[in-house]
Amino acid sequence: MTFESTPAQYSSVNDPLVYVVYDAHAANPTTYPNYKYVGEVWVNGVLVFTGKYFPNPTTNRGIIDISTIVREYITLNFYPSLGTFTAIELGEGEWSISIVVKIREEYSGSVGAVVLTDSTRKYFNHYNGRINDFTNLANYDDDVLSNRSNAITLTYTGSNYFISYFAETTATFNVVITGGTSTRTKTITPGAANTAIVLNISPSAINDEYPGNFTIATTSYTVAIGSHTYTVSVICEGLYTNYYVHFLNKLGAYDTFLFNKVSRRTFDIEKKSYQQLPYRVSSSGVVSVAHDNTLHRQKTDFAGRYREKLRMNSDWLTDVDYQWLSELVLSPDVYVEDEGELYPVTITGTNYEFKEHIVDGLINLMVDVEFGGSYKTQFQ
Repeated sequence: MTFESTPAQYSSVNDPLVYVVYDAHAANPTTYPNYKYVGEVWVNGVLVFTGKYFPNPTTNRGIIDISTIVREYITLNFYPSLGTFTAIELGEGEWSISIVVKIREEYSGSVGAVVLTDSTRKYFNHYNGRINDFTNLANYDDDVLSNRSNAITLTYTGSNYFISYFAETTATFNVVITGGTSTRTKTITPGAANTAIVLNISPSAINDEYPGNFTIATTSYTVAIGSHTYTVSVICEGLYTNYYVHFLNKLGAYDTFLFNKVSRRTFDIEKKSYQQLPYRVSSSGVVSVAHDNTLHRQKTDFAGRYREKLRMNSDWLTDVDYQWLSELVLSPDVYVEDEGELYPVTITGTNYEFKEHIVDGLINLMVDVEFGGSYKTQFQ
């Protein structure tokens, strides 16, 4: 028995993960009646799934797609160390997953021993969209996991601004920070191979990394990571509330974007009510329509609940960043930072129209989000 096809390196758990196997026994129904390929999926050394697959009637090959099983073993855990330069590492079970497929064969109603074992393969929690190959994650190994432009805008008081790096191996890599005439090099050693290292490049995090001997300029600085050098422009907070939004991007890592223009908070409110007569009858039989100067209530609300929503607006965007921010609207894991806390939210918009300066002139982005909680008012 042989594997005739296996998923490409860096394949996504969100795409088909197809193994094709062949054994000549499948073409010999007389000696091997009711033949089936039996596929086993092992995650980090643990058997998690066994499936039986009839041979293709034309080619006698076994075609096994394990993507629906493997996806269940990726869990989003975004608990960054706020305010610190190296915020978090996303590794096994969070960004990547180690899989081994083993094959048995069944005929005459009996399942035999393992006859074929594949090598350990790593799959990743990114998505590809429309491409002409199996995956494009290989373009990002040992580099930044982001499709944003190299121009970043943030405020000096913003303490968390995330960008991620794909550490394919455990080899060290450097982050070079230049502010004014001073340069510092931060050498980072990944804790494991195939991890996404989430870095915090805010002024606050960098200053905390180099206390007393390195201070980020209040106007701009650069951060060089992999093949990218990001020019960070530090702006004042302005007239409006500033919201930093952290989100899982297309590559399965985390990015941050600043919404610093007009924002609107709204409540979606649900209530129940009941109706009463306009008068009351006391225990002594007196009929009244008021108590002192307060009229008796006729309609009473109770069991009130509400959901909080927020509409945010960005500053003017480049074409590159407008394209990149489609990943925010598509993201299943989004957080709005408010007063030092990360609040999980969902994007309520269901459409994203791509715009370009040459067609639309100056462009910005408006995003509507809903906070996850449903809150009660007084019951009455």
